[in-house]
Amino acid sequence: MVNGGVVVGTIVAILLGYLLGSFLPAYFITRTLLGVDIREIGTKHAGTTNVYRNVGLWPAVFTALYDTSKGVLAFKLSSLLGLPEHVCFVSAMSAVAGHVFPFYLQFRGGRGAATTVGILLYFLWTEWLKLPFSTLLSDLSILALIVLVLFLTSRRGDVVGLFVLPALALLVMVRMPDRSHFIVLPVLVLLTINLYNIIVWRLIKFQEDIRPWRVLIRPAAFLLLILGYHIEKTSFMFLMSVLIAIFLVLDLVRLSHRRVERFFHDEFKFKMFKETERKRLSSMTLFLLGVTLSYLFFEDELAIAACSFLILGDLAAKIIGMNFGKKKLFHKTVEGTLAHLVLCIYTAYVLHVMNFVPLGVGLLGAIAATICEVLPLAINDNVSVPLFSGIVMNVVKGVIRG
Repeated sequence: MVNGGVVVGTIVAILLGYLLGSFLPAYFITRTLLGVDIREIGTKHAGTTNVYRNVGLWPAVFTALYDTSKGVLAFKLSSLLGLPEHVCFVSAMSAVAGHVFPFYLQFRGGRGAATTVGILLYFLWTEWLKLPFSTLLSDLSILALIVLVLFLTSRRGDVVGLFVLPALALLVMVRMPDRSHFIVLPVLVLLTINLYNIIVWRLIKFQEDIRPWRVLIRPAAFLLLILGYHIEKTSFMFLMSVLIAIFLVLDLVRLSHRRVERFFHDEFKFKMFKETERKRLSSMTLFLLGVTLSYLFFEDELAIAACSFLILGDLAAKIIGMNFGKKKLFHKTVEGTLAHLVLCIYTAYVLHVMNFVPLGVGLLGAIAATICEVLPLAINDNVSVPLFSGIVMNVVKGVIRG
């Protein structure tokens, strides 16, 4: 049976949050003081920065205070009505929707970043700070390291957010899986705003020979690692063998028939292969080979670590190196290498928290993966990085065991 009181309470909470969120100080202040629509001047955003630049400091301060607090206000007012905590949280997130889609402005408001940040900070304060101080300090330190390195290499806040927001979400899910949604959902909203800014302002560009979809879809490879951890090793190895066979056959057909290769490289509108993959195996095939060999030679936890270094490290190195790399280091860049290293260090830390790999073992594996990635070796990174880092971790773990 559906509880009618809960249904009514939920509707009230959603409406309350939406109405609180739909009030935009930026719009009303600018209308009152300047007689113009804030969405038509400056950056055309109904936000604090635009108010500051076009109206002044104190109007911007008031805008910032209300925009960051209205989600929390919706949560608190819903709590006073005696509604369940999860309903109060829905009310808070409804305030974000109200800010973005105000009914009296043809549903064209702000982006909701300030409101979402307010919600996120509130739940970080009430949930994350419940962790032991040493745990909290180590978590903050690793996140601060990511922020520091990526900001120094990119100087772009949105690019930093592209990495640190998922890093925060993953840590929270590992630390407190039962209550992580209070933090993860606001993080996902902020990440969406981040991606929107990156796309609109073209903050990330790819070289002509790089296939953007292959770079951006790289994190999906974690599904393979998750699957490999939850099914029997023989079944996983069979699955990987089938995948390698499919991609290898496609490569062999492409390489042995000029007409087929010309079709994929020159005629097919959806660019699957890079120009550098003419007359050679694709990095997709080599990636699958690297994953398979890692699971074949190492225990599952070390294989997951080695492949995670490859996935996250390569993603960071490509995005930072191609867009912000200035100092050359062999065939790579110092900036891309630093991004690779810090994401691998983060990976080692998370796997340590999950009791997969000892921290010292993981950190040495992270360093080994980065060294292997930057050196101009004859073996493709997709194979050399997981194998070399896996060997280092395996040896170190063996030494520790005695």
